[in-house]
Amino acid sequence: MSKKNIYESDPSFLARWAENKLTEEELIEFKKTAAYKEFQLIDTIAQQFTAPPVDKAKALDKVKEKINGKKKVISIKPYWYAAAASVVILFGLFRFLTSTVNYTTPKGANLLAINLPDGSKVQLNAGSELTHKRFFWTNNRTLQLKGEAYFEVEKGETFSVATSYGTVSVLGTKFNVKARKNSFDLNCFEGAVRFDQKDTEVSKTLYKNDRISIVNNTTITEEKSTQNIPHWIQKISIFKEQPLGTVLDELSIQYNVQFESQNTDLNRLFSGSFIHNNLDVALKTTLTPMGISYRLSEDQKTVYLP
Repeated sequence: MSKKNIYESDPSFLARWAENKLTEEELIEFKKTAAYKEFQLIDTIAQQFTAPPVDKAKALDKVKEKINGKKKVISIKPYWYAAAASVVILFGLFRFLTSTVNYTTPKGANLLAINLPDGSKVQLNAGSELTHKRFFWTNNRTLQLKGEAYFEVEKGETFSVATSYGTVSVLGTKFNVKARKNSFDLNCFEGAVRFDQKDTEVSKTLYKNDRISIVNNTTITEEKSTQNIPHWIQKISIFKEQPLGTVLDELSIQYNVQFESQNTDLNRLFSGSFIHNNLDVALKTTLTPMGISYRLSEDQKTVYLP
């Protein structure tokens, strides 16, 4: 079977090729033809883009006409290249317009001050991540938070902060959100905020000096606070009857250290504080009052507990 007749002698040839049903010999012979190279390009592009649809038989007829010189035709390749290029440009533009801005602070880092597009301000604590849309911010003031951040929100359309525990919504206020691995805290310092707990129908509205917390995904605890700004911005962490494990997690974040423990009860409740600028002092003020001995590794990256 000649190269010229391989796709002309059998009316079912094109359909079988499109369905990958050619014999190995037929496919080898077809790949040697100029028609195959032209049509394979068309087929490849057609599979990558959804529009416009391709009539493979009609396209192959045009390729055959060009190869055999039966009829002067305009190559269809430029049109497909233009269509493909248009789709690529539109796809790239869509990706660009829907892209996000990400802020991260590693463990042991100082706080990061962020100015949002609407003039709202955020201070991001160590070991935290904040994400928001790059464009159309005024129509969609929504952020995703992992970790802890203090917000001073400009008035405008609804402003929301999504966390793994739920969503905090405001119109214009000052508040602090802490969404760590095993704990969640929300403090309202000015105005009002609403918290909608994830996967439940629970909704709480907080006003100035209101605070709620969740530990280990248990019941929401409500209390009053007399703080003017979050303690962590003043380089100190304060705890009131919090599990020791939660305290050690925060120490780990502020100082970028790891804790290794054999028999220490991490559920014991701790009330007290530690500073963020001296690891030795921080360990003494948290572990010593609880009668827990410890050993710090030479590189000051690991704290060994009994």
